Amino acid sequence: MNEKIVLTEEFLVARGGERDCYIHPLDSTKVIKVLYINNKTNRNQNTLEYKYFKFLEKQNVPLSHITKCYGYIDTDLGEGLIFDRVYDYDGKTSMTFLDIIIKNRLTKDVRDKMVEELKEYLFKYNILFVDIALYNVLCCEYEKDRYKLVIIDGLGGRRVGIKFFLYLNSKIFTKYKIRKSWKRFLVGYNKKR
Repeated sequence: MNEKIVLTEEFLVARGGERDCYIHPLDSTKVIKVLYINNKTNRNQNTLEYKYFKFLEKQNVPLSHITKCYGYIDTDLGEGLIFDRVYDYDGKTSMTFLDIIIKNRLTKDVRDKMVEELKEYLFKYNILFVDIALYNVLCCEYEKDRYKLVIIDGLGGRRVGIKFFLYLNSKIFTKYKIRKSWKRFLVGYNKKR
């Protein structure tokens, strides 16, 4: 029988609306997302994300701008979902796109180019990015002075239900939602840049 992975404060990377994100204690190239223990508003984002990533896997969507999901793992804080960790070529954890903008780390032209590349990717592969917050996107310096945006959270939908079913089964509905979400993303981006 496999032992539970123990997640301690030292591995905590970030706290979201309903999940904590930890660096995997046995594999620093991965993170584990775990629901809060006493989260009463739980929409079970792990279940939703897992289903959505399985859907994308069946569609053979390349993972150039989203993190790979590896499935579930048993932890001392409950069931966790494993994803690739996004880090720069030098091994440092990539900064959020929001921090890149606020700290003016890259020129407006470089940022705009990355945003356009992300848009092309989402629209080409019909990927739903519904929680469009700028902190759900990391700016990865994958080679010296070469950057790309990687979505780490907010894919698929807000809850499992009829809309989520339609996202997976109706291209027209999905395309409509992608366009709507992208407009909201641009509003947030343009306010900050």
